[in-house]
Amino acid sequence: MVQSAVYWVILFVAVAGHWALPPARRPIWLTLVSVAYLTSLDAAGVAPLLGWVGAIWLLRPRIAASGAFGRWLVVALIVSVIAQLAYFKYLPPLWSLFEDGPARAVIVPLGISFITFRLIHYVLEVRRGTLPDHGMWDYLCWASLFTIWTAGPIERLDHFLANREEKPSRAMVAEGLTRIILGLAKKFVLGMQVVPLLFGDVSSGAGFLAGLTDLSTLEAWRFLILSFFLFYLDFSAYSDIAIGSSRLFGLRIMENFDWPILASNPAVYWKRWHMTLSGWCQSYVYMPVISLTRNPYLAIFASFTCIGLWHSGSWTWLAWGLYHAAIVTFYQVWVRYRRKRRWTVFEAAWLRYPGIALTLCYTSAAQGFTLIQGLGQPFDGLRILAKLVFITI
Repeated sequence: MVQSAVYWVILFVAVAGHWALPPARRPIWLTLVSVAYLTSLDAAGVAPLLGWVGAIWLLRPRIAASGAFGRWLVVALIVSVIAQLAYFKYLPPLWSLFEDGPARAVIVPLGISFITFRLIHYVLEVRRGTLPDHGMWDYLCWASLFTIWTAGPIERLDHFLANREEKPSRAMVAEGLTRIILGLAKKFVLGMQVVPLLFGDVSSGAGFLAGLTDLSTLEAWRFLILSFFLFYLDFSAYSDIAIGSSRLFGLRIMENFDWPILASNPAVYWKRWHMTLSGWCQSYVYMPVISLTRNPYLAIFASFTCIGLWHSGSWTWLAWGLYHAAIVTFYQVWVRYRRKRRWTVFEAAWLRYPGIALTLCYTSAAQGFTLIQGLGQPFDGLRILAKLVFITI
């Protein structure tokens, strides 16, 4: 959306109208602007999603009610919104496995992954009774907010309600504009101009896969590290713009990135990378699996499978998730092993620096899966990993 001048016109008109209204009317205004703008972009896709938003609000008293009906309603709602997500994101790749010819073309509704996870959060927290008091327009404003609809972050309602300002300030505007400018610089200056100028095209999975046999291991590492850096620039840029745009309305949206490229181990990395998604999975996948199985490693694999499939139903993202799960599990086993034996030498401060390099290599290697989405077969992902350890297949 941010590539379109319409977004910026809508944003600044909406901000002006927002602060011209009394506080009680602002959620109504922002909801109406968001719904109008989103439906103008993708009416056929957005309308059913907004329908779910409205239906869940109407069912809220039933969700919160004690007894079996409320529990089964929660299950039915979660299964239904996931089924809708699956129809658009997971069934097409499965169809392509059993049909000859090109895969079926399915237009994925705008923002479906983000709103699905936010609605699941809402349903579960209503059931648990943990949400602060809020009105219909507060809920609708949070659910439909156009600044975070397509690229997140996955904002939680309790955080949204607790981090609203009722009076504009110069500091707020400066903070919002600074984040927007930072995001634009990452996306359009560094990502689209500086990186290609200095390093060439590091986003072409087709070219990388086609020339893999002839690449040296060092060249493969260089390409994947630069590709990961470009991916980080692009994704964090959209988050910066979304957070900065929301800040102009007095909203402090949850952060999504905290310098993950400087993480010194896999555990720290996942506390800094796509924090709202990893936090969502910790709350709604990891902890429930832990409580059911008492097996942290199974919970890790369940969480990363969820994270991978959230991005796409393709084998590449599933493999990406399993790869991260395997590395994080290995790291957790290693930490427990060394603590049990009191190997404090591995806790030396200077080891943070080689840890940063190793973590960057681990995360960059995962690009080998996502870069070839729609281009290769599962075996090609293994070929890329093999190349990184001096093996050509």
